[in-house]
Amino acid sequence: MTNRHNDMTPRILDEHSLKAREQDIIDATIALIEKHGVENITIDKVVAAVSYSKGTVYKHFLGKEDLLLAIGNQAITIMHDLFNRAAQYQGSARARMLLLNVSNLIYAILHPALFKSVQCSKSPNVYGKCSAKRLQEQEQLEAKVMGTTFGIIEDAIANKEFVLPKHMTLQQVCFATWSQTFGVISILSSEVEQCSGSSGLVVERELFNQTNLLLDGLQWVPYSAEKDYKQSLKSALALVFPSELALLKSMGREFNFN
Repeated sequence: MTNRHNDMTPRILDEHSLKAREQDIIDATIALIEKHGVENITIDKVVAAVSYSKGTVYKHFLGKEDLLLAIGNQAITIMHDLFNRAAQYQGSARARMLLLNVSNLIYAILHPALFKSVQCSKSPNVYGKCSAKRLQEQEQLEAKVMGTTFGIIEDAIANKEFVLPKHMTLQQVCFATWSQTFGVISILSSEVEQCSGSSGLVVERELFNQTNLLLDGLQWVPYSAEKDYKQSLKSALALVFPSELALLKSMGREFNFN
């Protein structure tokens, strides 16, 4: 009888093959999270879902927590790509901040398992059982993500579109925008996977509204009453994220900000 875990014979793999094998394990775990939820993930279930032995899985990850952190790092990498593209859009700082916040929603819709599991990967219980290398990687990735938002805020200050409140730091403004966005998406998470024509609160519309309320409250100009941000956001999305919008459309999901 052939053992499906055919990696028992020792062999030397190059770095590319090792990374490919590690990604196979990560992808299989993400699929399990999508099906069963992050709270039900175990190493045994992961081993049953891949063509590698438990020993091989442990060669890549210290345990379930280390694997979850690796998934969290992949999520942050995807998020940073979207944020960076939004930050580089040739528009006003406020328009870019709106675009960045909506790119977070794009990420949540296209990668629901990652969105749901990334917070779990940040718990103290997970951190205490992970490799120093992976923890350092997350710290560096988070700094990059925060840097994109910092850059937009700094541009707004330089262009005299925004004055940093005396009682707040750049980090606090950055946190305000992030927490507001994460909160809207999380609270309306059941609506994220539905078509935008559904009744009740539409997640992208409420994200748009709440972002404008926050930025107006921070006295970040031009104010929402002074510019048609809905139209400018639609144009920016079409220019910066055409493939993502096409994918959303194929899923029966089109943004409705009205």
